[in-house]
Amino acid sequence: MIRTSSMDTFKRSISTRIGKIEYTLEDVFYFKNGLLGFSDLRNFIVTKPPCNNVPEEYMCLQSMEQEDLTLIIADAAVGHGGEQIINAIDLKEHLQDRHLEFEDIAVFLIATTHQDAGKKYICVNTRAPIIIAPNHKEGWQVVLESDAYEVSYCL
Repeated sequence: MIRTSSMDTFKRSISTRIGKIEYTLEDVFYFKNGLLGFSDLRNFIVTKPPCNNVPEEYMCLQSMEQEDLTLIIADAAVGHGGEQIINAIDLKEHLQDRHLEFEDIAVFLIATTHQDAGKKYICVNTRAPIIIAPNHKEGWQVVLESDAYEVSYCL
């Protein structure tokens, strides 16, 4: 989708469960099929959390249709010294369908926190990464069939 309106750069704000987030229409990514469990939600922004104490590899995936839906996402290289957790070969088919290369996308993993015996853990879903194509302003979530990926991979 090509946007030409001057309204695309007009600042807007949304009140979310994590605070007020400012954005423009240029920041919105369209998810044709939504996300797993949220197939009716199609428009999201990727933004830094409004608080300052969050490591830079973590971002928020904020629904524009449902203000209380904010997912914490992590760069797919989190916890791996800059190496991608998701192998580019495993995404090849999903990228070919959209005529994209691995270099054209950003890969994110939904992050959750867990507590066991008083110790907190951060886990990411490596089985169903979120793919963002910044130059196309679109995103999608894929389910990887390989047993190498886990729904709850602890960092």
